[in-house]
Amino acid sequence: MTRPPLPRGADPSLLKSYICRRCILNNTRNARSRTFQTSARQRKAQNEADAEWQSRAQEVASGQRKSMLTVLEERGFIKDIAGSRSSLEKLLNNKRTAAYAGIDPTAPSLHLGHLLPVMILFWLHIHGYHAISLVGGATAKVGDPSGRLSTRTDMDTDTRITNLTAMRSQVGQLWQNLVPVVAKHGYIKTPTWKSDVYDNTTWLANLPIIDFLAVLGRGARMGTMMGRDTVRNKMTKGDGMSFAEFTYPLLQAWDWWHMYKTDGVQLQIGGSDQYGNIVAGMDAIKYIKSSQSEKDETDIDPMEAPYGITTPLLTTSSGTKFGKSAGNAVWLNQNMTTPFDLYGFLLRSSDSDVKKYLCLFTFVPLPQIEQAMEQHLADPGKRVAQHLLAREVLDLVHGVGVGKATEAQHCLLRKPTFESLVSSSVTMRGNAAAPDTVGTAEETTSTPQSGINKTRLPKSLVVDTPISHILCHAGLAPTKSAANRLIQSNGAYIGVRSENDNGSELVFRPIRGLTTEFVNEVVQETGMLVLRVGKWKVTVVQVVNDSS
Repeated sequence: MTRPPLPRGADPSLLKSYICRRCILNNTRNARSRTFQTSARQRKAQNEADAEWQSRAQEVASGQRKSMLTVLEERGFIKDIAGSRSSLEKLLNNKRTAAYAGIDPTAPSLHLGHLLPVMILFWLHIHGYHAISLVGGATAKVGDPSGRLSTRTDMDTDTRITNLTAMRSQVGQLWQNLVPVVAKHGYIKTPTWKSDVYDNTTWLANLPIIDFLAVLGRGARMGTMMGRDTVRNKMTKGDGMSFAEFTYPLLQAWDWWHMYKTDGVQLQIGGSDQYGNIVAGMDAIKYIKSSQSEKDETDIDPMEAPYGITTPLLTTSSGTKFGKSAGNAVWLNQNMTTPFDLYGFLLRSSDSDVKKYLCLFTFVPLPQIEQAMEQHLADPGKRVAQHLLAREVLDLVHGVGVGKATEAQHCLLRKPTFESLVSSSVTMRGNAAAPDTVGTAEETTSTPQSGINKTRLPKSLVVDTPISHILCHAGLAPTKSAANRLIQSNGAYIGVRSENDNGSELVFRPIRGLTTEFVNEVVQETGMLVLRVGKWKVTVVQVVNDSS
């Protein structure tokens, strides 16, 4: 095809880059056509979703389907409702509203307790509501005083940014893991499923203090704020209340107001200690709306009003709280609480707690939970319900398939054999508090923490060597003196063949009192050592020639 001539007066050097007017028009028409087709598909999907929503609303109204609020209540998610329950139920039944739950990055990871509000978001999301996870990059600079008597230790900027980055990534990963997890239980993603992860630094960092006071500050009554439990308790029983802490509920209220305007967020979800902050946010939204419309706050349409939900405090049947503030947090970051340790924690759930945890932390339908409990009660030793809980939580937190793989490793360590440990191809990382030192091992599959680890050591570091030195070489102790302390406290074991069951099963004997000659005999017989520290930290040491 002959290139058309350049327009009169055009620079000849532009000849190579010149595109004729016809090509431009064709490209424009094609782009418009593609845009129209995409828009048509989107409109069709939206119309189908709206029709499905209307149909579901009619089923709820006629009693054929449970309401969203009833679903949440049946699974035990709701402690308190801020606002009218009947109005909130009507809102959720008839409007595809938006909801949010906020988390301040005060640590580099979420812990298990954080999952409760997030799980409500997940349930709303898979039923068609817009769900928003808010990470408080700005409010973390102030520190939420809720439920505390002492002021939070101020974090340096680098730590706060690191925590923020890590937590945003973790929350995003949870949303990605959600889709295949709920698909197992019949919830298939549709184009109308909508979720977002926000950082309130986006709007709070550039918020002029004068605008903040003019819009929201005028409606914040001192008497009401001073009457909050958090303020009263910290003033009378704690170390006092700083001005920054005092204004924290107003900053959280502004977050809600911002998302109320931009995303139509009418529902905030929080832990049991967030009730006061949620009510403060509701009051703020009502005040701002009424001041802008010159109407009384009581005249706000219930279908446009804000509402709140708080989750119950997560405790065991004995009343023990577990979470960050209790000092025994179960983290969702695998480098802080490994999948193996998280599985073990959930596996140790008491029989009186496991049903509650299945309802709160999994998407297993209630009839299947009842069935699992019946199987568990028929043979409690198999811990059927606990294994189901652990598999489901690990799939959500770390990805589908991790739960089943971790279950296999726990089962392997319950009744290990030399053959099964050697043939096992999966190595687990474990408790972050375990020693990271790998000593002089030639090759280590992973740092020896909870689970099964494998390493190779030359004969010269094993044969005729004190057992404390071997533990150190294998990375099971950071120093020889620490290894000696482990041995003397009966915290270190060696695996030997059982005298029963044809010697195929492996049993662990305390190392304390064993001689170097005993270790030499085990090495000569098997060509390896199976060492254990504590209950679950196992390392398989393959002994090789020094020249290998």
